[in-house]
Amino acid sequence: MERGILVRWNDEKGFGFIQPEQQGKDVFIHITVLKHMARKPQVGDSILYRTEVQNDGKVKAIKASIEGVAVLANTSKSPRRNANPPSRSLSNTLLPLLLIFGIGIFGFKKYTEYEIAQAPNNTEIETTPLYEPQTQFQSAPQAQFRCEAGKTHCSQMSSCAEATFYINHCPNTQMDGDGDGIPCERQWCSKSLF
Repeated sequence: MERGILVRWNDEKGFGFIQPEQQGKDVFIHITVLKHMARKPQVGDSILYRTEVQNDGKVKAIKASIEGVAVLANTSKSPRRNANPPSRSLSNTLLPLLLIFGIGIFGFKKYTEYEIAQAPNNTEIETTPLYEPQTQFQSAPQAQFRCEAGKTHCSQMSSCAEATFYINHCPNTQMDGDGDGIPCERQWCSKSLF
């Protein structure tokens, strides 16, 4: 390291010149090589520095410090630390997301198995159409139906014939709101069928 005295400094532009202890040309210095110092340089400061010759032949200080002024800790290492966090952050985000995704898939499989196990007699659940054409009233034999506990509403019936059987043979049904003897008029049975 060489030593010199800061003989000129332009605070607005952030550069100045060092006069070397050993006679020679003044050395250019920029504020960026002193950014790790606790204060800005002042004319008269003793500067320790290393030089580099630029393409135009001028000498420039590339590493420098102000003698007797504190150096700020870890300023030279902080840019390197900031370069790596995106990859760490990506792995720290990706791993929990994959874990949550895996738990979700596992939970869905278990739920599906549970639903299958809860199906009556472990058989496939029959699907009933949401709409059955009501063009003709087909009366099914009454032996086809039997009263089951808890079936008292139209939403639990699968046809007009079943609703009619329930209203005529099962207690506590609630399917004939207007008392005209026709059950489930909005869903299964229309007055035109009777």
